[in-house]
Amino acid sequence: MKRLLAVALALSIPVSVAAEDPYLTTPDWESADSRVSTGGALVDLDRDGWLDLVVANGNDILEQPLVVYYNQGDGTFPANPDWLSTDSAYHGHLDVADVNGDGWPDVAVAVLGEFSTIDHAAKLYLNNTGVLSATPDWEAAELANAFGCAFGDVNNDGRPDLAVATGWAYAPPHFFHNYVYLNSGGALSPTAIWSSDDDDHLQGVLWVDANDDGWLDLVGVPAGSETRIYGNNGGALETTATWQTTDSAGQDALMATAGDVDGDGERDLLITDNTQLSGTGRFRQYDGIAAGFFETTYDWSFYDGYCSAVALADIDADGHLDLATGAWWDSTRVFLNSGVGLGSSPDWSSAPTSVIEKIIFGDVDNFAVAGWTASFPADGRRLHYLPHQQIRGLISVEVDGVPLAPESFTFDAEHGWIAIGVTAATAVEVEYLRSSSLDMAITNWDSSVGNFLYYNRITVIFSDDFESGDTSAWFSQPE
Repeated sequence: MKRLLAVALALSIPVSVAAEDPYLTTPDWESADSRVSTGGALVDLDRDGWLDLVVANGNDILEQPLVVYYNQGDGTFPANPDWLSTDSAYHGHLDVADVNGDGWPDVAVAVLGEFSTIDHAAKLYLNNTGVLSATPDWEAAELANAFGCAFGDVNNDGRPDLAVATGWAYAPPHFFHNYVYLNSGGALSPTAIWSSDDDDHLQGVLWVDANDDGWLDLVGVPAGSETRIYGNNGGALETTATWQTTDSAGQDALMATAGDVDGDGERDLLITDNTQLSGTGRFRQYDGIAAGFFETTYDWSFYDGYCSAVALADIDADGHLDLATGAWWDSTRVFLNSGVGLGSSPDWSSAPTSVIEKIIFGDVDNFAVAGWTASFPADGRRLHYLPHQQIRGLISVEVDGVPLAPESFTFDAEHGWIAIGVTAATAVEVEYLRSSSLDMAITNWDSSVGNFLYYNRITVIFSDDFESGDTSAWFSQPE
């Protein structure tokens, strides 16, 4: 482990920076259990102030449980998970949000199945004051092969809705529409309230306000067709794509992320393209444009073959989003952002190779967690992007000086947006936590190795943030 310090001043203006590699080339921690891991998240499930690791297992290889490694209160994880679901499935990727508005983060998981197995497209485990339900509290009525899922807020009511990417592109293919499940009063709809007109094989979904109109649009990355966006028109999601790429018809895309990489104030879109099903084997970046959405051909790329995972984070705490990439039977790589974009080759690569599924960032040992306040003037919008991406959690949300209860807002820690269920008359103020020392967790579906954790070793101290002695805030605390 790098250094233990409960709280440090963080963010914005660097006072001291030690020039060094962000991570050791070998993991600081590897789990002893070597299941076929896919989805993962770092989240303070038990609200003790320390990030826990949630991992979905199975892929299309074995039926396995969802597991949790609880942080041991010193920035370390146990070798074996502390909690396992009692049900097993061919799990795909997962996402976290407070679905029922009780202030505790819940976990949704896509269910992939395999060649002859089709299951409920997704399921939800509620958080019972720090412990997930042993079996799902909700399952989608639609049966499908589903690999990706993502929480968003399609109608800006402050409640997290769930999008699910479906399809089976291997022979013989299985065709399904893609779905969104609406959150009403703290419960997901049993059947989808939206489905795409197309039945292309989406393998990942991402919510992003692609045209900056205050509504989250839905990105879908497929196998065998172009990346596309279903536009959100004031809460009504279009069933046919508003935008799509023009250079990737034969891709095998697994994942997408978004953020302002080139520093022009517009969010950029990054995707993976795997060679397994005749893709190009490139990570690709599509620059955002001022008129809305993205360029339809890529502006940056890097070849890595079986490309599988992308994640954006300010790894070296210089104020610019860096890129981490993963591929199957390959190294994890980091491209540090100089301030104008990514270079042509990685700045850091891991020594061990693995079959990487998900790259996750968070300050696991609480080295540099501190608070920040963001204010937004009343402009009719209920969706706001915070000044930082990869936040730790929310301390409080106030609209016109009145604190909101957890059921009145939802947010995305990885991409830094918050959706609020009321319209402000004067201002919105959000107090949140973030860190200038982001550790990196890796899930692997190679059953010969475990999951990995790398501690961030770049020393950065910032001076223009307020110091917070409480690292436990995930949602504003209910009374």
